[in-house]
Amino acid sequence: MALLPLCWRFTGRARPRLVGELAIVAALLVFYGRVRSLAAVRPSEAVAHGRAILDAEGAVSLRVEGAVNGWLTGQGLVRMLAVDYYQFLHLSVAMGVLAFCYVRRPALYRPARNALVLTNVVALLVFALYPAAPPRLLPGAGFVDSVARAGFGTTHGPIPADQYGALPSLHLAWATWVAVVGVAMVRRWWVRALLVAHPLLTAVVVVVTANHYVVDVGSGMLLGLVATWAVGLLTPGATRSARGAPKEAAPAAARPALAGAPVGAPAGVRASPAGGPGPGNRSSPT
Repeated sequence: MALLPLCWRFTGRARPRLVGELAIVAALLVFYGRVRSLAAVRPSEAVAHGRAILDAEGAVSLRVEGAVNGWLTGQGLVRMLAVDYYQFLHLSVAMGVLAFCYVRRPALYRPARNALVLTNVVALLVFALYPAAPPRLLPGAGFVDSVARAGFGTTHGPIPADQYGALPSLHLAWATWVAVVGVAMVRRWWVRALLVAHPLLTAVVVVVTANHYVVDVGSGMLLGLVATWAVGLLTPGATRSARGAPKEAAPAAARPALAGAPVGAPAGVRASPAGGPGPGNRSSPT
């Protein structure tokens, strides 16, 4: 923690200005666009990396993508639920948690935002250095693009997905961030349970729809955990500060034993209404 810049550490300051936050988002979008342009000109390398990931998983008995994707293709309602979860909850849940944090938990907002920024920067750097095509884009591998079949196209909607940025899974990194930040903000057990279930459901969805490998899921979760730990969100103190927990009461020994006792008086001494010695005082005879 001592090596982190001061602006990345957990602080209790008020929420930052919205204009500055929008500028950070704009900068990330520009960076994202530059990285995508680099990966887009290396499709053959991305496909080779995707096949290498499958081969590595097969060597350690983790290659389940083909089986679960084939099962999902034969389903009806389950397939549509998986597609909708993939398309609509990834961005909306994360942005909802960030907005709630900005409005209701300003003391937690800066580290939460910093963790999300760190997650995206690290993932984008990996995309640039090691582009990897998802299972659905591997020619002749037999995977079915469930999201495209549902009518969203191979780019998966109006905001195109990164076609060659499978490793690590940003879906899982964001979902893990949602769970950590959400648990730090809320007290109700059932809300916490839903937040923790979000990355687990996301992990299943991205694999069965052929958008990610098992290795992508594990690396994405790890990235989300490391990013939140790096800014102090995994510490108990961050959770207490985010909820505005009251300060601990002073020890009983530090308080006067009896109401109305004079400052510095020994225990058992009490001032009388007239200011003279009370029942607990033994005055010497004159």
